[in-house]
Amino acid sequence: MMNSAEESVIEITRGVDDLCAVCPSLGDGGCNNPFGDEGKVGRWDARVMEGLGIAYGETRTAGELRRLIDSKRPLTFCQERCPWKTVCAVFDH
Repeated sequence: MMNSAEESVIEITRGVDDLCAVCPSLGDGGCNNPFGDEGKVGRWDARVMEGLGIAYGETRTAGELRRLIDSKRPLTFCQERCPWKTVCAVFDH
């Protein structure tokens, strides 16, 4: 999504995304990582989506999503609770 053309339309959906698709912890039914199984990932996604003010089923352009993320980052939840915050590009800015 972050590399999509400005006007590309993106639908917010549940499930495995492009980042997850290449993860070695991806298994049948989703994430099998001991630090964040599919249930935990879903709860983290819900917190992030709440912070961004978006919901499943919505469509936005890639440009709109990039501007939204830029305007809200880093989310408090991400700063305080995210187990991947040490590797996240959001904190490089």
